[in-house]
Order: sequence, then structure tokens, then C-alpha cells
Amino acid sequence: MKLLVVVGTNAPFSYNRFLAQYIAKANSSKADIKVREIDGLKPFYKEAEEDDTIKAWRQDVKEADGVIITTPEYDHAIPAALKSALEWLGSHAGPDLMHFKPAAVLGASYGIQGSSRAQEDAREILLSPDMSANVLPGNEVLIGHAPAKFDKESGELTDEATAKQVDGLVDTFIDFIKQTQK
Repeated sequence: MKLLVVVGTNAPFSYNRFLAQYIAKANSSKADIKVREIDGLKPFYKEAEEDDTIKAWRQDVKEADGVIITTPEYDHAIPAALKSALEWLGSHAGPDLMHFKPAAVLGASYGIQGSSRAQEDAREILLSPDMSANVLPGNEVLIGHAPAKFDKESGELTDEATAKQVDGLVDTFIDFIKQTQK
């Protein structure tokens, strides 16, 4: 099984990058997991102007059995870079790559709410008619106070309870994908 874990920001430093890397490392025995950055995607979504970075992004999504998005929260929503990256996957952008594609969303933030609004925003986009992704219901992992849960120098997830939640989501997501493939 192939999973694509998307770092949902183009920021040079991100706890969500650490989260994506943790998912790949801690769950490597369960699936073939690729971490995908979106910082190099050019241009922002604009019809009929895709370049090689966009083609590679779309190919990565096409080849994945499931997509996990780690997102921070900017002004109660997902970052603009993530919105643009998702727009390149919708039916309005060409072949509908997300139609019934299993997807899961989680995220980390500095505040207490753990990117809850951004996660809801991402789920709404993924469920929109242009996407129609098969979004994992429930299983919300809201990682608040991220600096206290990750080692800033190494990027390691150091909070055992959070690691257990994240691993539980990955296990549930893998089962979800298997069920949708039947």
C-alpha cells in the first residue's frame, strides 16, 4: 500500500513537517509512505498553466492509495499554498485525481485548538463536488501546543500520548483504505 503524506505548508520551519516525517518513519513497516512537500509547486493554481512541478504533484497523488494531509492553521483556515495545491487536484484542473481517493487530515499548531479549524476547512475542500474525496470520518488528531510535543532541533515527536493518537489514526486509515478497495 502506498501512502502520500502531504506537508500542508510552504513555510521553511513547520511542526507539520515534523508530523509528516514522524508518520513516515513510525509507520514504515505498515505501508510505503512518501512525504511530499508543496513548497516548490508553481504556479499557484491557474487554469492551463501547469508545469513540471504540478505534473509531478499530480502523479504522486495518482499513484497513492491514500493521502494524509498535515496542516497548520493560518487565520482559521489552511495555508494558501495548501489551498492552491489542492486546487490542482480537482476536476476543474483536469482528470479528477481525488474522486473517491481515501484522504485523512490532521495537524499541529502553537495554540490549544491544534489546527481544528484548518482541518475542518481541508475536509470541506476534500468533500467538495470538484474533489469528492473519500475522507476518513472522525479520527480527529488535534495537536495543540506543538512546541511542547516536538523536539525543535531533531524534529522528533516526543509526546507519547500524541504519538499514540497519530499511530492510531494511521492504523485506522490503512484499514479504511483496505475497506474502500474491496
